[in-house]
Amino acid sequence: MGLMLEGAPQLTLETLRALYAYWAGKRAGRALPDRADIDPIEMKAWLGNLMLVERLEGGDYLYRLYGSTFVNQFKVDMTGKRVNELPEKQAELLRSEYDAVVHSGIPMSRRYTATFDYTSRDRRSTWQVERSWERLALPLTAGGAEVKMLLVAAFPLEPAPEDRLS
Repeated sequence: MGLMLEGAPQLTLETLRALYAYWAGKRAGRALPDRADIDPIEMKAWLGNLMLVERLEGGDYLYRLYGSTFVNQFKVDMTGKRVNELPEKQAELLRSEYDAVVHSGIPMSRRYTATFDYTSRDRRSTWQVERSWERLALPLTAGGAEVKMLLVAAFPLEPAPEDRLS
């Protein structure tokens, strides 16, 4: 039986339900937890699949942390980079999602499917695989009541394809 939480977004993956429970527990009677309440040591189970995103003045977003799973999957490290540095369509989608969470203060989840490039260990063959992910964006304050940061996690809905042996 999976973990069910009152008011939680509809989540398929147990690991994201557990992250939501962690976030909800850090609220400590407040509407939202503060960035200072989040302890990286307590987050080992999610670290490679986490992003910490800061809302900047002017409405853009800065990736303070971009997990190693994303770096490996997307072949780019966005740590220290802004959403507006992404391709326009992707940036618009992410800004819209992040804005909704920032302005509502309500966690948001979504599923998406994308095509990813894979290379064999010996680098002699490449292929593409369509993979579906589930994503959760959680609002955080930063010393006040206003949402200033987002804790975002994404996990594949199915296992990664095996590397080809050739």
